[in-house]
Parts: sequence; C-alpha cells; structure tokens
Amino acid sequence: MAHDGRRKRWLMFGAAVLPAVMVIAGLWMAGTKGRKYETVTVCMPAYRNVDDLTMVQDAVNKITEERYGISFEFHMISSANYLKSMEIALLDPSLDIMLINGKPLFQHVEDQQLVDLTDYMGRASEEMRGLWTDEILRGVSVGGRLYGLPTFRNFGNYIGLNLDEEIAAEFGVRDRQKMTMEEVDVLFHEIKRRYPDRNVLVPQGMDTMIAEWTWDGLGDADCIGVLPDCGQATKVQNLYETDDFIEFCTWMRRWQEDGLIMEDVLSNVEQWQDLIYQKRGIACLDNYGVNSVSGMIRTVIVDNWSVSNSYSILMYCISANSAHKDIAWKGMEILYTDRDVEILLNNGIEGVHYVKNEDGTASYPPGVTVLNSTYAMMEVNWATPYSRYAYPLDVNGADFAGRQEAFNREALKSKASGFIFNPVPVSWEYEACCEVYDKYTPALMSGVLELEPALERAKEEFREAGIDIVIQEKQRQLDEYLEGVQSY
Repeated sequence: MAHDGRRKRWLMFGAAVLPAVMVIAGLWMAGTKGRKYETVTVCMPAYRNVDDLTMVQDAVNKITEERYGISFEFHMISSANYLKSMEIALLDPSLDIMLINGKPLFQHVEDQQLVDLTDYMGRASEEMRGLWTDEILRGVSVGGRLYGLPTFRNFGNYIGLNLDEEIAAEFGVRDRQKMTMEEVDVLFHEIKRRYPDRNVLVPQGMDTMIAEWTWDGLGDADCIGVLPDCGQATKVQNLYETDDFIEFCTWMRRWQEDGLIMEDVLSNVEQWQDLIYQKRGIACLDNYGVNSVSGMIRTVIVDNWSVSNSYSILMYCISANSAHKDIAWKGMEILYTDRDVEILLNNGIEGVHYVKNEDGTASYPPGVTVLNSTYAMMEVNWATPYSRYAYPLDVNGADFAGRQEAFNREALKSKASGFIFNPVPVSWEYEACCEVYDKYTPALMSGVLELEPALERAKEEFREAGIDIVIQEKQRQLDEYLEGVQSY
C-alpha cells in the first residue's frame, strides 16, 4: 500500500510545520494510489515516542481489513505543532478523522471544518449509541447538532503536583496527598535547599505553567471573560480582576523570584515528563484524573471539578473536506467499538511494547521504560478514542476504568456545564482581547513579570481592546443557555 508520500509529510515529530501546498499535495497523491481496501486516514497528536506506529498500524489493518474491508492510516504529529498542522491538513480531502484539541469546537463549526454527525449517530449500532450519555453528547454539539465524540478520559480534574517519586519519598509526600499552596511553598523551599542545582518547578506544557486552574473560560481558550471559583458563580468577569488569577500569579512571581521556577520557562520546548525523568526538574503543576504516571506521585491542591467545555476539549471528528465521509464514519465506529483495535492503539504490540499481567493490566517489557519505549501510548490513553477497552497501565490498577467513571460522576461541575461561547458577534473586540491575553498571560502565570504593574497595564489594554463588550456578549449567551438548560 502506498503510504510513504503521506507518512513523510505527516509524521512531523519534533519537526517544523511544512508549507500547506507540500502537505496537501503529498496527502492527495498518497491517498489515491494503489488502494486495495477503503482507507480511512486518522490524525492525532503525538505526546510520547511512537516510532513503531507503522508496526501498530499494520497489526490494526490485519484485523480491520478482514472484519470490515477497511484499512487505516494513522498519523501522529508532534503536539507542539499539532494545531497549526491540522489547520493545513483540514484543507485536504484525504484527511478523514482527527482529534481536535486547542481550538474551540464552536470555531471549528463556524469555519465549516467538521461533518455534522447527528444523522450518522442516529443510524449507528446500539453499542456505539450507548457509549455516551445525552449530557455528554450535548457537550460535543453546537446548535443541537453533533460534531464529534469525546475520548474516554477524565472529564473532571484534580489540580496538583506531579512530583518525582524519589524526592517525594525523601520529603514524606504521599500520593494523592491534599496540600495547600502554603504547604507547597514550604515544600518547594525545602527541596531547593537540598537540591540547589535542579529546577524545582517546570511548566506543564512547553511555556505554560498550567492549562487549567480554578476559573472556567466557558469554552474560550483565551479566557476573555470567566467564571471564577471553579465555575460556581454565573457572573462573567475579567480574568485579570479575579482573586483566583491574582492569587495564582502572586505565588508564581514569588517562586520565580526565589529561583524555584526554571529561568527559561517562556522558551521551553520540552515535555514536563522529560525534564523530570532526566533530573532537570522535580515537579510540575498538572490537571489530572485517577490515572498515575510512572515515576511520579501526584498531590491534590484543587479538588475534582470540570469546566463547561470539558467534553469537547478532546474529541474525534470527521473533516468536512473528507472525500468519503460515509467510510470515515465506519472508521469512527471501529475506533470506538472494536476492542482489539483499541488495545493495539493504546498498548501497542504484546511482547514488544507491553506485557499483559494476570490482573488485566499492562507493563513495559523488561528493559523498556517510558523513556526508551518505541510506542508509549499507554502513558497518554486519554488521547485515543476509547481506551476503556484497553489494558490499563500497571500503575493505574485493574479497576482504572471503573474508578475513572466514578470520578467523572463525582466531579463538581461548572454552573455553565455544556456551554460553549460563540465569539462571532463580537469578533473584532474578541480578537483584540486575545492579543492582549497572549501578550501578558504566559509571563504572568510563570512569574516572569512584576505583578502589579503588569496587571494594571494589561487591564488598561483589555479595556481599550473592548473586553467589556466581549464580557457583555458572553454573559448574554450564558444567561440564554442557562435558561434553556433549566427548561430542558
């Protein structure tokens, strides 16, 4: 099967984004030659090493070609380049299914990039229709129409530390121990005194200290108007004027001044796991569920809660430009309901990438770790379609799936659960505010800027950009949504 032209252009792990014309031409040429079976192309971000993706793909296709007459081409793009790469790839007719992450669902729909899946789901198998509750499906819909399916993952999050387990044991910190920021402050300073040459706190994602704290951006990644207090208020406020944001940035500024945060945080391009595993960092802030990470313990600073768009943050969709949408939907059903396929996507090849334990969990084979595994998707099971069918990583325990479902039921939901803001009516003001947000937020949330002067400058620039107009429109839409939910 002719995969090479497409694979060379899509497997950009750690590479720069290629010009659109090269990607599109490569995809189209590879997608139209020598097909024996109907081929479904799937794109997702690569968070860990996936050098053996072709081996896993071949094993998947051995199953799907026999059972369904369909083959898959899986393409994993560096998470650092994923959003930009997908904007290019979505123009190409040979892209069928992709994970959307980073760009709000409503914006994808507004840009006419996604297929309406409502009728497909209505005709789907009973197993497929039974995977998700009506509430969850409303959370991945716009205007009452379904545009994707979430991955099997935690929809709520604890927020706390990922801490090197050796350091944690040395300082008496237990897994899932509840801590206040004051207690974290004491711990960090004690660690720094004993390990002066290591960064105590590294960013969660590249230049981002933490993707989610205690405010709900209402489906808006740039948080131009938020609900503070874990979404338990219904009045939309300027993030920069909330106690939540100011308190967080105050801690980051203190830790930056005390030398606890890595100096080059705003130019960092490495994953937090690599920084900690390689003993260049000790901890990072993270949002997570019941899953564990090899070599780490996790603490709880903020208890389990979910933002309004928690269901749509990670979801698989069909590209509006797909050349064969019906076949793409069949591919979606396979990815969500075929247990053998899901095990391969999550765990890889038995004996090569994992060994199955008697309790139904999976471990790395002898001599293999997350650092040298050539297919480490077990560490990021939340990124594949329906990992409930896969073998959980040993550190997560055999009862992982059931605990995760209970965790989701118990999450404190934002008052705006299911709401997604549509910025189109105030697009000029919104875009201007996003520029201000991008200018100040990464630096403030990593403690790089002196807090009070930067806050005052930012708030003035927000006012000039029209944030009051955006917040007024966001409040109007939220009030309308809440009225509809109450009458549902």
